[in-house]
Amino acid sequence: MPLRTVDCRYQNMKNILILNAGSSSLKFAMFSRTELEAVVHGQVDGLGSRPAFAARWHDGSRYTGAAPVLAQDAGHAKALDAVLGWLDDTGNGPETLAGSGHRLVHGGDIYTGPVLVDEQVLSNLDALRSKAPLHMPFGTSALRRMRELAPDVPQVACFDTAFHADQPDTDVRLPIPREFHRKGYHRYGFHGINYEHVVAALPDLTGRPLPRRLLIAHLGSGASMVAVKDGKGVATTMGYSTADGLVMSTRSGALDPGVLIALMRDEGLGLTELEDLLYRKSGLLGLSGISGDMRELLASDSPEAQAAVDYYCYWAARHAGSLITALGGIDGFVFTAGVGENAPAVRAGIVNHLNWLHVTVENRRNMAGETEISPPDAPCPVWIVKANEELAIAHHVRRMLKG
Repeated sequence: MPLRTVDCRYQNMKNILILNAGSSSLKFAMFSRTELEAVVHGQVDGLGSRPAFAARWHDGSRYTGAAPVLAQDAGHAKALDAVLGWLDDTGNGPETLAGSGHRLVHGGDIYTGPVLVDEQVLSNLDALRSKAPLHMPFGTSALRRMRELAPDVPQVACFDTAFHADQPDTDVRLPIPREFHRKGYHRYGFHGINYEHVVAALPDLTGRPLPRRLLIAHLGSGASMVAVKDGKGVATTMGYSTADGLVMSTRSGALDPGVLIALMRDEGLGLTELEDLLYRKSGLLGLSGISGDMRELLASDSPEAQAAVDYYCYWAARHAGSLITALGGIDGFVFTAGVGENAPAVRAGIVNHLNWLHVTVENRRNMAGETEISPPDAPCPVWIVKANEELAIAHHVRRMLKG
């Protein structure tokens, strides 16, 4: 059915809707405004090819009814229409919304915290597209469509870069001429919304104060690590772009810039081809020649697959050592996101390179995926914390509604 344009008094509404638009997916979550309890989580995957809808209710049960119908070439705007229509059919339509929150990858130097979206903010976000061209267009597309469908519902933008905004100049500046720094060519860091969630959630999960020197590894299809000192990010592996730092699913991670020059000069690669190589054909996919999906590589008996996994773990530990130097030591280590939460072999592979720092995991706990996977009374506890960017955004939306 066609979606109606909503005119609501949002102060009296009960729900907060969170949207997280990726390159080929739209994740959504709805929370009750009062307690921030989850009402429903869901997503539309395969946008642009084979869209597939899935949702889970607050009790963890999977939605098994009729799914919204989407054309094969459906983009984020059509996916959002379908999600809002489905929510409407389940009694959680736009008229119930107190506000909506959106994950945006890049805030540049303009936004170092959440912001209530208006036309000026939208204009600024459009100007930031060049800093994350593979991510920003999808987030802003969903944001614009939401404003069209529910123009009186407050929209709050939250940024992956914000958690890293207070890093010291030594950690931010690139070793290139100073005029480029003034133009915005410096390290930003990403995955900040989930890092914020981990920092907030860890004391409740462990019953202990937040470690003073904490290393967090966000290992998913995109991957990074951050050094957190006294609750604040002080250094991270991703820099100016989301292609820096750790080896990822299809992204290269850190790479000698001389290689890029040689690829352009000797192999004739142009800008588009180079971008495609670094973002879509490298990382685990390039190393293995099989897949960028860690699950497939761990299940394979191919020597190339094992070599790719070993490379991933070794270089993650190398980067961890750099961040531990920035911290001046380590008091705790957290794994989070898809690979970090679900791949015991990867967790063990990384930690085994750090045993000399007394960072260890206990095999039984690690294989079971317990919250704490290090031995009892370990000098450096190692934990698993489930990623929840949506909850972190919902906290920001509720705070801004109160404000």
